Amino acid sequence: MFNSFFEKAVFAINERNSFNDRLSSLLAPLKSSLSPNGFEEIVVPIEKKLLSCSVAGVDSGFVSKKLSFIDLVLIKTAGVFFKYKNGVLSETKYFPAPFSFPEPVILRSGLEKDEEQQSVSLVRLEQEVSCSIELIKKFKPDYLFIDGSIVPQYQDKPRKDSGINEEYESILKLFQKLYKTAEENACSLVACVEDSRGTRFRQLLQEEILPKSKMQINPSLLAGSFDASLLDYYLAQGERTFAFPYTNNISSHAILKDYDKAWAESIFVFYLKCSLYDKPLRVEFLCKNAKEIHNCAEDISGIVCSLSSLHKEYSFPSVLIEADLRAGLNEQEISVVYDRLVDKLGGKVRMRRNNRPFN
Repeated sequence: MFNSFFEKAVFAINERNSFNDRLSSLLAPLKSSLSPNGFEEIVVPIEKKLLSCSVAGVDSGFVSKKLSFIDLVLIKTAGVFFKYKNGVLSETKYFPAPFSFPEPVILRSGLEKDEEQQSVSLVRLEQEVSCSIELIKKFKPDYLFIDGSIVPQYQDKPRKDSGINEEYESILKLFQKLYKTAEENACSLVACVEDSRGTRFRQLLQEEILPKSKMQINPSLLAGSFDASLLDYYLAQGERTFAFPYTNNISSHAILKDYDKAWAESIFVFYLKCSLYDKPLRVEFLCKNAKEIHNCAEDISGIVCSLSSLHKEYSFPSVLIEADLRAGLNEQEISVVYDRLVDKLGGKVRMRRNNRPFN
């Protein structure tokens, strides 16, 4: 049974990879065509920069544990500041500290099952975005990197009758406060999505690029392809896509329709390939002036590529790797808090399944 499963899985993956390879070859002549943004070609070579700037990165880690009537979450947020001079790291600082303790949080009781995970995510986002704001104010970095998207994800949005809508609204305001803080401090806000399953670039190929080209390729052939898997073959090392808007329709986007319009229209995306054997990285950034999209994308892609080209099989900004290592948590840490609560409240606080007198 397992041999059959592995054979089918390997065949399906190889078939998809072969398809993306063939499709990328067919699409290669489009690389030098003008992109829908009107400022760049569809594929743009990256110019790596000699780092002489300051960069910061923020990440968070969490572990959770269920008790009988409440959920316990342990959250640790880490901010890192790197200063470079002539390509050499000259200064390193940490916020709130190089080694900080995680913060225990008890989620509100009475949540439905779908609200529990959303509540955990919103609490984590609140900590992470708040840390980003304080990091910008304290260290004034030229660039601030976020691990993940620059906007909350649709999974984080509760249903209309949910008891955590107030927390969701608060997070939307906090994200936009982060954008404003970065703008006021001349800090470029950059988000890097490590394992993206986005389809926006593919959508642009299907709906805008291919229909306007003279190529005899049916746009429906692209259905089912993720951007990163397709671009893994389409982009060569040291290339990026043109910068494109986060969404084609703000009014129908689950999250951005709840944003202030000025910020919703200022979020752009591109993919870049920094390392030979790693998939392209999705990069999101802010740019309020449409005429500056190319300059913003050129500047940010050069910085991201310089920070991410440390290994031929893994490309991710070094400042975010450091933040991730500092924010790491494990189950043992939450067990310490959990055990102390049980000692004070008694065995009934445990979930029934964890209180069985037999195995």
